[in-house]
Amino acid sequence: MNTSILQFALELAKKICQRAEKGEIRDLDIMAGEILKDCKETSGEILQVIIQHMNESLRNDKRTRKARGLVIKEKNRPRRLLTAIGQIDFSRDYYFDKENDSFAYILDQILGIAKYERIGASVAAALVSQATDISYAKSADIVTGGEVSRQTVHNQIRKMETPQIESGGEKRSVKELHIHADEDHAHMQKPGKEKGKQSRIIPLVTVTEGTEKESKARNRTIRPIHFSDEDLDTKRLWKSVEGFLGKSYEMNEIEKIYIHGDGGGWIRSGLSDLPQTEHVMDGFHFYKELRKISKLLPNRHVRVALTNALKYDNRKRADEYIQDILGEDSLTEKDAEKIRKFAVYLLGNWEEIRTRLTEDSIPGSCTEGLISHVLSERFSRDPLGWSEGILGKLVMARIYRKNGGRITKEHFRKGGGIEEKYSDYADRFIEESLKGAVDFSLFEPQMPIFDGASGTQIAIAGIGQMRNHLWQ
Repeated sequence: MNTSILQFALELAKKICQRAEKGEIRDLDIMAGEILKDCKETSGEILQVIIQHMNESLRNDKRTRKARGLVIKEKNRPRRLLTAIGQIDFSRDYYFDKENDSFAYILDQILGIAKYERIGASVAAALVSQATDISYAKSADIVTGGEVSRQTVHNQIRKMETPQIESGGEKRSVKELHIHADEDHAHMQKPGKEKGKQSRIIPLVTVTEGTEKESKARNRTIRPIHFSDEDLDTKRLWKSVEGFLGKSYEMNEIEKIYIHGDGGGWIRSGLSDLPQTEHVMDGFHFYKELRKISKLLPNRHVRVALTNALKYDNRKRADEYIQDILGEDSLTEKDAEKIRKFAVYLLGNWEEIRTRLTEDSIPGSCTEGLISHVLSERFSRDPLGWSEGILGKLVMARIYRKNGGRITKEHFRKGGGIEEKYSDYADRFIEESLKGAVDFSLFEPQMPIFDGASGTQIAIAGIGQMRNHLWQ
C-alpha cells in the first residue's frame, strides 16, 4: 500500500509539472481547474487502495472473525459510490453472521455506507442545497458535472431528514414582536397527467423584532426567522412558532405581539392563546383593494371618505357611504359585486385595518416582499409542477437555509451508519489495521535517486524545465 500511495503522489506531481511545461500556466485559472480534477482523481485512487487494504485486513483477521461468528460467504463483491471527490469503485467481502443469523457487508458498516446507497451523504447534501435555489437539473450539473439525473436529486430530497428550526442562545427581552404571515401558491402535478391547474397554499410566518433603517429608502427586518410546515399544515405551523417564542424570548416582558396579515382565516387564528397578540392588516393588501374600488368611481373620492371613517372609527358612516355609492347609475352589476365584496372585507377586518392606520409605531408592510424572497423565487414564479411529499420538504430545506442553517450529511444519515452490534469491532479494526499502515517517512527528504526513469527524477526534471517560465 505504501508503494502505491507514493507512486500516485509522484504521478500527480508529474502531471502538474507537465501542465506548466506545456504552457497551461499562462492561464492560471484554467490550469487550477484541471489540477483540481487531477487531485480528485488521485485522491480517489488512494482511497481505493486504502479500502482494498482494509478489506484484505478484515479477511485475514481470522481469529477475531471466528470469535464473532463471521464467515466469508463471497469475496470481492463490487460497489460504486459517488463521493465529493468523484466515483469510488471498490470491492468488499460478503459475510454470514452466525450469531445474528444474517448476512452483512462488514466493510460497508465500517465505512458508514447505507445499504443500496449510490450517492454519498455529502454529495446528497450539496445536491439538495443547490436545489433549494435552482432546478434539479442545474443542481445535478453544478454538483456532479451531470453524473446524476434530476430524478436522483428528487430522490435525495425525499430521503432527507427534514431540517428543524431551533432557538438559539439565551432568551431575549423585547417589548414588541412583529410577525408577518402570508402564503404562496404552488402548482401541483396532477395524477395521470390530467389537464387543468391544481395548486397548494404554502404558508409562511416570519417572526421579527420590527424594522430598522438600512438606507435612506430602504428598511430591513430585525432578526427575522421564517417558519412553514412540511405538510403545509397551518395549525402545526402556529404551534411551531409559539414553541419558538417560548424558547427564545422572555414572554412575560413582551407587551405586544403584532401579527401582520391579509385577514385570512388561518392567519387570524394564529397565537390566539397569547394575550399580547393583536392582529394588524397588512397595508399592501388593504390599499390594493381600496384602489380597485376607487378606480370604479374616480369622482366620488372613495379613498378619502373610507380612510376618514376608519380613522374616526365610524363604522356606520362607512357602511352608509358604501350603500350610497352602490346606487350610482354608472355602475355595472359586475362592478357592484366588487364593491359588495370589498364591504365584507372592510367591515370584517375593521379593527385590524384601523390598527394599521392609527398606530404610528407599527412598521410598514413587508409580507409580500417576504413571500417573494423566501418562497416565490423558487416555488411559483416559473411554470413548475410540484409533487406531493417533495414540495413540503424542499420548502423546509429552503427556509432552513434562509434562516442561516446549512444542510449537511447528517440530514441524510437516517438508516445509515454502523449497526451497534458491529461498532466496537469497527473501532478496534480501524485502529489496528490503519494505525501505522502508511509510512509517512516515504514523503520526507531522501537521498537523491539517480535513476533517470524514476518517478522522483521525472518530477525534478519537470520542475527544472519550468524555470524559464517561472522566472521570465
